[in-house]
Amino acid sequence: MIMKKIQNILSVGMVAIMVVVLTASCNKNTPEAVPNRFYLQGGNTIGDIINTDPNYSILKAAVTKAGLLADLSDRNKVFTVFAPNDAAFNISGIPAAAINVLPATTIASILQYHIIPGKKLVAAEIPTSFPNTQFVTSFIIPAPNTNPLVRFSTFVARGASGAFVNNIPITATDIDAANGVMHRIFAVTAPPTRVLLDTIARDADLQYLVAAVLAADAGVPSGQRFQDYLVNPLANFTVMAPTNQAFNNLFAVLGLPQSPASFALLPATTVRGILAYHVLLARAFSPNLPATPTPVPTLLSASLPVAPPLTFDATQGVKGFKNPIYSKITATDRHAINGVYHKIDMVLLPQ
Repeated sequence: MIMKKIQNILSVGMVAIMVVVLTASCNKNTPEAVPNRFYLQGGNTIGDIINTDPNYSILKAAVTKAGLLADLSDRNKVFTVFAPNDAAFNISGIPAAAINVLPATTIASILQYHIIPGKKLVAAEIPTSFPNTQFVTSFIIPAPNTNPLVRFSTFVARGASGAFVNNIPITATDIDAANGVMHRIFAVTAPPTRVLLDTIARDADLQYLVAAVLAADAGVPSGQRFQDYLVNPLANFTVMAPTNQAFNNLFAVLGLPQSPASFALLPATTVRGILAYHVLLARAFSPNLPATPTPVPTLLSASLPVAPPLTFDATQGVKGFKNPIYSKITATDRHAINGVYHKIDMVLLPQ
């Protein structure tokens, strides 16, 4: 009976979902940054601060080797820089000696992910919305066959526990400069190097989820499959990822064998809809989870308006419309080029 109810609401048109996915990309082809002259003033530039403050000696070495110091010293440009100090580099496993060993191109890629060009984002303007708000960085997407002009986004948020860039705490805000602003961060914000499907497939605890994706894609034309969405480097998702045990618990309730092969016993449209109910069309990091129960629409509701939202609560976790209790979020902020995933201990049900 439960499968019949789920199937009735989850006969989702994959073409409609594909349209939603393609219009929700996060990694943007950035227009030429136009400096906001209102912010320009005398005093030290960002480059000057990095060059003279001893707390940023590793950052200075990195910026110099990457060839970015002149750009960050340009008074005719504007930047927001999330700046790791020496302690942040060391916590991240990048001591001063590592800067001498790493290739300049690698260092440049890491640093560019910390820079928002053409904008001075002061602390008071950091958004408090959930999911996180994206800001385009100077970092080119590290994926093959993508436009070299397309830049990767970082996600900045502010809440009761402070401000964060992705899931990294901002430890000091509004270090003002003549050409923008710096915010000191707790650790280096490492740019992701793999897409979601690749990242998920490498997780032994999520092999049922991979099997569900393959089952959902049975008979679906190329370009409209879930695996196509999850390898699209221009997309922007949050995946609430049920563990293998979470799927086994559902199969036990349904009287099905506790095996990935059980997905083949379900209608493909049902599996597609369940998967779509676990996907948000935005990137949500755990520090930005709402403090009170908050409904958030999913990929399913984006293509099927009658579908209910998920409910998020920082303390309790995430709840599907038909789940009697909240699912715990057991692992957080697994970042990928095209999104982030969080592990959960329950399959979320819309009906």
